[in-house]
Amino acid sequence: MAELSLQPPIKLHMEPPLNNPVMVAAWPGMGSVAIGAVGYLRHQLQATEFGEIEPYDFFEPSEVVVENSVTAPPRLPQTKFYFWKGRPRQGDLLLVMGDSQPHARPYPYAHLVMDVAQKFGVRRLYTGAAAPASIHHRERPKVWAVANEPKLLRHLKSFDLALMESGQISGMNGLLLGVAAERGVEGICLLGELPYYAVALPCLRSSQVVLEVLLKMLGIQIDLAEMDTMAGRTEDEIDKIVATSEQMSRLVEQLRQPKPQAEPKATASPEEQAKARERIERLFAEAAQDRSKASELKAELDRLGLFREYEDRFLSLFRKLQQ
Repeated sequence: MAELSLQPPIKLHMEPPLNNPVMVAAWPGMGSVAIGAVGYLRHQLQATEFGEIEPYDFFEPSEVVVENSVTAPPRLPQTKFYFWKGRPRQGDLLLVMGDSQPHARPYPYAHLVMDVAQKFGVRRLYTGAAAPASIHHRERPKVWAVANEPKLLRHLKSFDLALMESGQISGMNGLLLGVAAERGVEGICLLGELPYYAVALPCLRSSQVVLEVLLKMLGIQIDLAEMDTMAGRTEDEIDKIVATSEQMSRLVEQLRQPKPQAEPKATASPEEQAKARERIERLFAEAAQDRSKASELKAELDRLGLFREYEDRFLSLFRKLQQ
């Protein structure tokens, strides 16, 4: 194979001699499925960093971090390359992980990744992605698969994987597969199911099932006990979020049902009316900080027969509590 001349923005700290390597690549996406799987793999294998893609052509900082009242310099996302030496007949691994999807020029960026892949003679590329589905977060996710060459489909079926017939895979986890095909490198993407309602949350169980399939394909064994424990914890957190969401939905429905309104007492003195208004304002302020106070506020408005007067303000407050 012809030697590729790597110029900046690729920076290699070393050029490890790799034996028949495959590349495993991941960037953040829905549920952090790919980055969760490859990040755990890198950690367990203690893979060695050997290069990076300079970020300046592909990322633009849009914020700074403040610590102790002082701003830190902008930090650009990093794209790092790692390697791991396998057994002689097994082949080596070349891992690439990005902190973020490129903000600009994703196509040239993908070609830079493939420049490194082909420099080291990568024979196959693996990526991962999410497959949103109508499943519960406690249900074991299914793994779907897609290849960039028809000849790989039989290989995928041998692992009892569901094949993705049509659709699209967004971001670098998908685009890189197409660029690899342009460069003559075969590639596979493994997609882990995750619930529609949890696409914005880390779904480590989806990462775990993807990693289990990947390990079988690579012929590598690692300890998944820690990942299994972490996946259980994320499921516990999703339980809490789902329960809170359901409670909020029920409370909204209850609060939207006006109770019979009592007429304000005509005998109330101006002083009593003023105190009642002050109490209502205090409860509004408390409800803005503590959602449990919304019920107390509603009860007080009903008792005073003032809910209709404050209804728009009350519902606006509650919408803020939902956000």
